[in-house]
Amino acid sequence: MPQHAARKTRSAAGRTRGDGTHQTRSCLPPTPPPTGKSQTNPTMQRYGGELIYHGRDEDGVLEVVDTYGVRALHFGTSPRQSALSLNDPGRLELAYVRAMLSPLPLIGDPRRALLVGLGGGSLAKFLLEQFPDCGVEAVERRAGVVEIAHAYFGLPRVERLSVHVADACQWVETLSRQAPQAFDLILVDAYDHLGMDASVNALDFFAGCATLLHPEGALSMNLWGTHAVALKQSTNLLKQCFPGRALRLAVPNRGNVIGVGLGEAVDPANVRRATPKARELQFRTGLEMPYFLRNLRPIV
Repeated sequence: MPQHAARKTRSAAGRTRGDGTHQTRSCLPPTPPPTGKSQTNPTMQRYGGELIYHGRDEDGVLEVVDTYGVRALHFGTSPRQSALSLNDPGRLELAYVRAMLSPLPLIGDPRRALLVGLGGGSLAKFLLEQFPDCGVEAVERRAGVVEIAHAYFGLPRVERLSVHVADACQWVETLSRQAPQAFDLILVDAYDHLGMDASVNALDFFAGCATLLHPEGALSMNLWGTHAVALKQSTNLLKQCFPGRALRLAVPNRGNVIGVGLGEAVDPANVRRATPKARELQFRTGLEMPYFLRNLRPIV
């Protein structure tokens, strides 16, 4: 999704278990373009960079652009839906993506994570690499986005990762009835070329996520920070579904706002006490965890 206001893919779902032992490495695969899609003339320019892939599905345009060593996914508009450093593929390139992991010091290493909105797969790759015992399920609505993530952004095909193409809201509602408290980390970044998916910014979806969340887990959601109406609706839903346990984090110099909902067993008062864990995670992962922790604020 875009780094400034918000845009990503709508969503879909997948399922995996954290019993795999294979730790992946970030790399860029020399694979051909997704089946049935068109590859562009590599000399074409788009958004200030080199257009290396252009395709279209029923939801619109899909583009991959390389600009000064950074590969980005676009949905036919300039905002970057996902980004990858070609020189350092293991690093999370976008600030808001790193900020989405801000609850980790409060919950420890995740064992089972749900991603709503796959994009280029940067969060999925990061979790697989940094947490070898974590199984990752990703829900992505657009099959073409999944193909691009594997072909152009190095998303691995491993047992600990399951990607399911489906509508996120419907999938979350169904799974919440079948497997409550199944995930200790839920990351939501569900946008298209127009903005935040309306079906995600709704009570049924938030309530379903709250049901799926383990009492000792956390939900983190990329909110539409530059759209006042959508942002207010999202924060009100967080307060309603996570009473007394809803937080927000403004991403510096960006329009993104990260909304956080804590599990019932996670005390928001422990935010400051989690500083040692934040420092340990910063040392291990390179993420600016102490900064994120200091700037988490209750939603009142």
